[in-house]
Amino acid sequence: MKKILMALFVVFMLQACTKDLKTVTQTDTKWELKEWTGKTLPTTAKATLNITDGNKIGGKSFCNSYGGSAVINGNAIQFSKIFGTKMYCEAVAKAENNYYADLEKVTAGKISGNKLYLYQNEALLMVFAKTK
Repeated sequence: MKKILMALFVVFMLQACTKDLKTVTQTDTKWELKEWTGKTLPTTAKATLNITDGNKIGGKSFCNSYGGSAVINGNAIQFSKIFGTKMYCEAVAKAENNYYADLEKVTAGKISGNKLYLYQNEALLMVFAKTK
């Protein structure tokens, strides 16, 4: 019984440290991709995610600039209508295509400290660090 109570206490404490995505709908935020589950981040380029006006996204996808729409409700988040410039950068082309595909898979997110965690259902896809 003690172990169950301790586990519940830990879960509640961790949830107290996390925030829903309300802050990204109220202020413009900028994030840089730091972890990418199951994929290797290119060392020669960075990916960023900027959320503006609570429903617009944009940034750098390793090589190209991109934009799109976001729908955010509590911890639910979905990106759509993603478009990008079309420069070809051989070294990061595969990573860029995977980045767009993973953004379109996102269904949920949370903020903990200065990090943004993006999930497909309950599977972690990407972790971004706040840059501004």
